[in-house]
Amino acid sequence: MFESCNNPAPGVEPMVQWWGLELQAMQIKFSDDVILDSRRAVLLPRQETLVLADLFLGLGAGRRKRPDPVPNGQHHEIWERLLGLLEDYQPRRVVLLGDIKPNQGHLEDEEGEELRGLFYKLQAHGREVVQVVGHPERAWGPSLENTGIQPMDSYRVGNNTLMHHRRIFVYPRHDPPNGFWINGGLHPLFALPIWEADGSQQWIRYPAFLYTGFALVMPSFVPYAQGWEVMQPERLPKQARAWKVVGDYLLSPIPLADLPNPPDSMRLVTRSGSKARHKETPAEP
Repeated sequence: MFESCNNPAPGVEPMVQWWGLELQAMQIKFSDDVILDSRRAVLLPRQETLVLADLFLGLGAGRRKRPDPVPNGQHHEIWERLLGLLEDYQPRRVVLLGDIKPNQGHLEDEEGEELRGLFYKLQAHGREVVQVVGHPERAWGPSLENTGIQPMDSYRVGNNTLMHHRRIFVYPRHDPPNGFWINGGLHPLFALPIWEADGSQQWIRYPAFLYTGFALVMPSFVPYAQGWEVMQPERLPKQARAWKVVGDYLLSPIPLADLPNPPDSMRLVTRSGSKARHKETPAEP
């Protein structure tokens, strides 16, 4: 199944006949060994690897006790996307970037049974499961016992390195230089204008894949995870490219150089659990 996705062609192109950047597709061939899927996943076909960022399927008892629980329909949709990806691509390896549940180092009530069901699906057919987190020492605990999974802070797949850190622009130098970082720790959002039939303009926030020239930054696999709004796309590096996620079956390129500035009302973004905007932290050499 992976071979059928790896059509030889130069540059970034949709996985359908190429007619220019206005074309939209379910998959985007980012490079010879990186494919973006509109179901919020990255495929590495040569390594038969599926990459997911902040899966968070193990919502757990603690989440259900909150006053704003995730609707059952939304939870089922996440399972459908996951099982669809596994069925379509039959990967040999699945890499999870980020935690699989809140407070992953601890179990509460029936969380253990839920997680066993998750790992049963992920590890079916002898599939390898790897977890990459920012702080591996915090992720280990009863939730991973008897799974064979040992969290790590980065993971090399082919020429590229997978990570889960809250940074977009600042990265260590990648080795080898023909590879790049794939980061699932920060999830880009773009405010984009659309025109209504009556000529009025509306603004909608879209999750997106963002390539900065140094790293490919992924959207979260779950739609309710916190995103990072790209407020000044004109300040992105010239080589930056982005694709918005429109539903489960469409990726559409974002013309970064031609984006108008959003209205002031869109710049006042409130992020729950945070009193200030996140700041980029310099990477260690």
